Amino acid sequence: MPNRLAQETSPYLLQHKDNPVDWYPWGDEAFEKAKREDKPVFLSVGYSSCHWCHVMEHESFEDQAVAEILNRSFVSIKVDREERPDIDEAYMTAVQLSSGRGGWPMSVFLTPDRKPFFAGTYFPKEDREGYPGFQTILVQIAAAWATKKEDLKRAGDEFAHALEETLTKAAPAGQAKLEFELLNNVVRAFASDFDPENGGTIGAPKFPPHTGLDFLMRYALQSDVPDELRQAAVGMALLTLEKISLGGIHDHVGGGFHRYSTDEKWILPHFEKMLYDNALMLGNLAKGAMIASQLDERLYGLFYRGMSGIVHWVLKDMTSPEGLFCSALDADTEGVEGKYYVWTVQEVRDLLGERADAFIKAFNLLPEGNFEDEATHEKTGANVLYLTDSTGLEFMEDLAKLSAAREKRIGPALDDKAIVAWNGLMISALVESGIAIGQAEAAAEAILNVEKDHGELPHQIAKGKASGTAFLDDYAYFAHSLLALTALHEEIESGRIKLKGELPKDMRSAKAWRQEAERLIGQMIERFYDHEHGGFFYTATNHEVLFGRTKQAFDQPMPSPNAIAIRCLLEIGDQERAQQSLESFLGWMERAPTATEALHIGAMDLLAMRSEAAAVVQVPSSVKPPTTQEPSILQVPSSPTVQAPAAMELNVRLEPKELRAGVDRSAEGKIVIEVPEGFHINSSEPPARWLTPTRVDVQPVSAEVQYPPARNDRYEGRVEIPFKVRLPENEQGADFEIKVSYQACTESECLLPQEKRLNGVVFIA
Repeated sequence: MPNRLAQETSPYLLQHKDNPVDWYPWGDEAFEKAKREDKPVFLSVGYSSCHWCHVMEHESFEDQAVAEILNRSFVSIKVDREERPDIDEAYMTAVQLSSGRGGWPMSVFLTPDRKPFFAGTYFPKEDREGYPGFQTILVQIAAAWATKKEDLKRAGDEFAHALEETLTKAAPAGQAKLEFELLNNVVRAFASDFDPENGGTIGAPKFPPHTGLDFLMRYALQSDVPDELRQAAVGMALLTLEKISLGGIHDHVGGGFHRYSTDEKWILPHFEKMLYDNALMLGNLAKGAMIASQLDERLYGLFYRGMSGIVHWVLKDMTSPEGLFCSALDADTEGVEGKYYVWTVQEVRDLLGERADAFIKAFNLLPEGNFEDEATHEKTGANVLYLTDSTGLEFMEDLAKLSAAREKRIGPALDDKAIVAWNGLMISALVESGIAIGQAEAAAEAILNVEKDHGELPHQIAKGKASGTAFLDDYAYFAHSLLALTALHEEIESGRIKLKGELPKDMRSAKAWRQEAERLIGQMIERFYDHEHGGFFYTATNHEVLFGRTKQAFDQPMPSPNAIAIRCLLEIGDQERAQQSLESFLGWMERAPTATEALHIGAMDLLAMRSEAAAVVQVPSSVKPPTTQEPSILQVPSSPTVQAPAAMELNVRLEPKELRAGVDRSAEGKIVIEVPEGFHINSSEPPARWLTPTRVDVQPVSAEVQYPPARNDRYEGRVEIPFKVRLPENEQGADFEIKVSYQACTESECLLPQEKRLNGVVFIA
């Protein structure tokens, strides 16, 4: 019989609805029961795509004997850390204070007045290697509560006092000032722990340093920084992006990136796929591709493929019917981590036939498998696909076959709740990359509509139901995404960006987007801002207060909410509050430069605004194709680069090559393009600005080109593009050149843009 969690909307809580444990959701009912029955509380915190959360559920929470102990001696509460990040932050601090480390699932034992007295993470059910297992711990704590209750309560009081001091502690005083030397120190600090072979930080596991990469690339595009540090910044950023894009952390088959790598070479991932990781990767790949377009076409192709794969995955697997972006895909399938994503050599041979050998070599597949079980470190016979010296563009047709085969497998579970903050990150990334702008706007509109119905900005929307009061990151990330849409529409309205066809009648103007952003920023200041000291609290004035209101200065997987809030202030011209906030965090920025990179980006923006002479090179709102122009401030980094991708030859020809003009001095011809099965080329006016249109340019004679209708903005199979040329007056014949530009794509990825030049002649017969 389902327990109380069956009434919840969180996918993580619903995963536990059939456990024999008598779970309660977080709330007064559970703690009142604990007080009434004089029982301690067992608090378990996790999230839907967490591998070890599933392990502990299968081992302990589905076990009848464990459930009997919990139900008899405890009141058990299950919390989704993504639904209640405030609860997670408070009690994770307790775990870290007691053990020096943290992680999920989080297992904390509380007094009935919510004070922790024993804290840990994953516990195996049985005793192991001299350490007590979960079942033993339950028995011992139940016995201690019966015989030493006052000792446990005193421990809870001491814990609560330590938490209050830790969570509300102000930033330390520092000597740093808001000047460029502060930014220079971030580059030096990043370099001190940089892995020159693999990118990122030295050692394993490896998490993509999203905010660090963002800072390094923005820093490299500043005008008033030392050239040596500029080169170091761009080299570290591009090498790290390259290695991540080549590695097994990149889902080469279906697009997108996994959470992190268990090894130092980005090869063997933890397989969960998070929306926020991919939003941050998309933004960084857009910056990386823009820089690489001036430096190295090979890197450009690699980053370009990564970008298009993320968007394909998000639109295909992570977008709800309401147009919102879902939170995560599970790491496990059928109880096995990564089962959906790995391949045996024989599976690849059966699918690819004579092309298998080249594919197996390029993607480093081994007969015994390259994937090791994390717990036993034994080879499983399965392989994670990763590259070492190729962009993968030459294997797109093969990857498409693997993708079609993988679709027939049982897929990982989807956490379909839409968190407002994470949606804001993805909206901003789509705008920055110039991809799927319509979907970005649809998500923003959907959130604004939900806000109107809910009565305030919610924290999440799950199963069509809005819940919770928005936290600081919800306000900051979402408002920042609306400012990104504002900037885009200012470009559209000025004519600097051209959209295909007429603008939709219901499209918001730049002014309308800005009004919504400024309204939300006003609410953010009212509910979260510390007017006395500067900076923003994570919880609003109407949130539940556990052990005090915290100010989050440090970057975690996502940038500090305070940093994004400060950037919002700067973009609406509120430099006074922005400066007050940055100065309140200067002590942390000075002591922990690589943990406060997002705050340093805010400082970078403020310094640029304060200096009228600053010549800042702006990152464009979309990725541009490579140019042959040498950049003025960047050089090719000395890091390893990928090999040039093999171009896929399309049959492009002129029919006929000799055109006979009539009495009106004009003649007709056509360009014929043969597109292989499984590929298409873009129309002459593709919907996304990052896609290269199919174009026919004729020089030096006058010409008119008639592009045929395109189905779904693409051409497939045999494509015929008719044109008409006109002979110049008083000439009996003329040579001409035709340049045909196109870009071949599959359903998930696009090759580099190509062009072919053809020669023809027109004459009067």
